[in-house]
Amino acid sequence: MSEYTSLKSLKTKKSKTKKPGGINFWLISIAFLLIVIAILLVSKNSNVKNIITNKNTTTEMTAEEAGTELTNFINEAYSRGIKNIKVAKSEEKNGLYAITAVITSQNDKTSTSTLYITKDGKLFLPDAIDIEKKRAEIVKQKSNNNQQAPTSKIPQANKPTVKLFTMSYCPYGNQAEKGISPVARLLANSIEIEPHYVIYSNYQGGGAKYCLDKDSKYCSMHGINEVKQDVRELCIHKYNKSKFWDYIDAVDKDCTVQNIDSCWDGPAKKLGIDTSKISSCLKNEANSLLAKEVDLNKKYNVKGSPDLVINGAKYQGGRSPEDYKTAICKAFKKQPKECSQNLGKASAPTNGGCR
Repeated sequence: MSEYTSLKSLKTKKSKTKKPGGINFWLISIAFLLIVIAILLVSKNSNVKNIITNKNTTTEMTAEEAGTELTNFINEAYSRGIKNIKVAKSEEKNGLYAITAVITSQNDKTSTSTLYITKDGKLFLPDAIDIEKKRAEIVKQKSNNNQQAPTSKIPQANKPTVKLFTMSYCPYGNQAEKGISPVARLLANSIEIEPHYVIYSNYQGGGAKYCLDKDSKYCSMHGINEVKQDVRELCIHKYNKSKFWDYIDAVDKDCTVQNIDSCWDGPAKKLGIDTSKISSCLKNEANSLLAKEVDLNKKYNVKGSPDLVINGAKYQGGRSPEDYKTAICKAFKKQPKECSQNLGKASAPTNGGCR
C-alpha cells in the first residue's frame, strides 16, 4: 500500500468516526434542554406561568388591608361631605371585598353602607346590584301588575275631592294626566281636583342625583330634574290654578325629563304664567310644599305613579277621559248635568305604573 493510499484511508476512518459522535452530542444536548424546560413548566415554584400571563400575585390585599385602603381613599376624596368613616366588617364576597362602613356626615348624620373594592385595591365600587334578587323583584312586580286590584268603595259627596298622585315624568302618570285633564275642565265648577306628587326618601341611597335636599328626604324615581318639575307644577297650581291643566298638556308634549330645566318656562310663558314667580317658588317654597306631599303620600298609602284618590278612596280602573269621568260622577250625591256628556270610549283597566 502506498503512502498516499494509507493517508487517504486514515482520513476516511476519522471522518466516519466523527459524524456519529457529533450527532449524539447534539441529540443529548437537545434532550437535556427539553427536560429542563419541562421541569420548569411543571414546577410549583416556577414563575414561568406568571411571566407568560404577566400576572402579579403579590398585589392582592387581605380583607382588612382593603378596608383600610378604602377608608383612606374615601377620607381623601370625600373629605368635604364626610366627617368620619369606620370599618365595621370586611369580608370576601363574589370575588370582591365587601366593606361594611359606618359613615358620619359633616352634619353628624350617621349611616351604614356596604361598599366594594377589588382585591388589588384599584377599583372602588360604591354599590352593587344583586342580580338574582333584582330579577326576583321584577318577576314579583310583573305578577302584581297582572293582578287587577279592586277599587275601594268610593263614598259620595256634594262636591267630590279628587287627588291625582303622579311623578312628573313617569309615563304612566303622564297617561293619567292626559286622561283626567278633560274631566278636570268639564267638572271644574263641581269638583275639587288637586295634583300631587310621589316623593321618596333616600331613593337609591339618596344624594344629589335623585334628591332635592341635603338630607335626601325629597327624592324622585327619575332624578333631580323630576323633583324640581314636581315643585314647579305645585307652584303653578298654587299661583295659576286656572291654567294648570293647559300647562300640563303642553309641558308633557313639549319637554322631556332631560331638558325640562331649560324647557319648562316655554309652555308657561305662552299661557301667560309668571315664570319668575314660579322660579322664586321653587327656590323658597320647595321644602314646605314637598313636606306636605310626603304627609299626603303617607295618609293615602301612595306607593307609585299614578294613584287616584276620590273622596278618600283609591280608584283602580281605566285611564281614558270617559273612565275617569264615570268614576268621579259616581262620587256625587247628585250628579251635575256635565256628567251626561260623553268623553269618548272607556278603556280596559290599566295596572302599569312607576313603583
